Amino acid sequence: MDNHQFKDGVKAALPIVLGYLPVGMAFGVLARQAGLTPTEAGLMSLFVYAGASQFLAIDMILRGMAWFPIVIATFFINLRHLLMGSTLSLYFDRNRLRALGLLSAQLTDESFAVAMSNTSKIENRTGYLFGLQITSHIAWITGSVGGALFGGLISHKSYGIPFALPALFICLLVFQIRNVHHLLIMGIAGLSSLAFKWIFPGNWYIILTALLASGIGIFLNSKVQSSKPKSPLTPPSPPLGRGEACPPNLPSPKRLPSARLLEAGFVQAGKFFGRRGWR
Repeated sequence: MDNHQFKDGVKAALPIVLGYLPVGMAFGVLARQAGLTPTEAGLMSLFVYAGASQFLAIDMILRGMAWFPIVIATFFINLRHLLMGSTLSLYFDRNRLRALGLLSAQLTDESFAVAMSNTSKIENRTGYLFGLQITSHIAWITGSVGGALFGGLISHKSYGIPFALPALFICLLVFQIRNVHHLLIMGIAGLSSLAFKWIFPGNWYIILTALLASGIGIFLNSKVQSSKPKSPLTPPSPPLGRGEACPPNLPSPKRLPSARLLEAGFVQAGKFFGRRGWR
């Protein structure tokens, strides 16, 4: 593993650390109220590492529910990782499956947003992504154990700790607004989420807004790509003989338009719709 890449990933994780520490403390306090020890709270953050699922599990434990409904709820809450993992896999086509398995196990909404903000830093650079994710994970575990040990000494609500994660997502969002299209999608997403929340009961507004913003992102991305001047056509290359290398002018599979369009939709959803520790 490249130490330089790892250090760059650690530095990129610092904004996430500032959000994970207080939110992890809030989880630790609630875990103690549910009867978990600091060790159990730390192990839960180590092996589960899914903020929304952990908060939901604590609530279900307080209600006296069995383990099976908790596992099922965690599975469905974390299904969005399938989309995020599929998007990231486009940038790690030259890496072994065990390396990808380690990276996918530590994937969160926040680390995904930071990684996708500059894809040139992550392309086949497992050291960078590992540094980003392991630093964030350590911060989450530290906050959880710290909250379980010392959270009873303070009133976490009086210090605004529950707002730490929404504030983190706002910070990440502002850093990633690069052009007027991003600003437009952000505005549409915010207004549509308020409208869907008023119209539909429960949390359906999150899914509907994510789909709407993803669709708009795909549409705008296709318009931008089609408006760019096309490069002159190159003459067809002669058939490759056995053992010959692929010509450099052939497109890489991860740069195919369909993959890029899907990526654009997934990125817009991951950037704009993190919610209360959904990781």
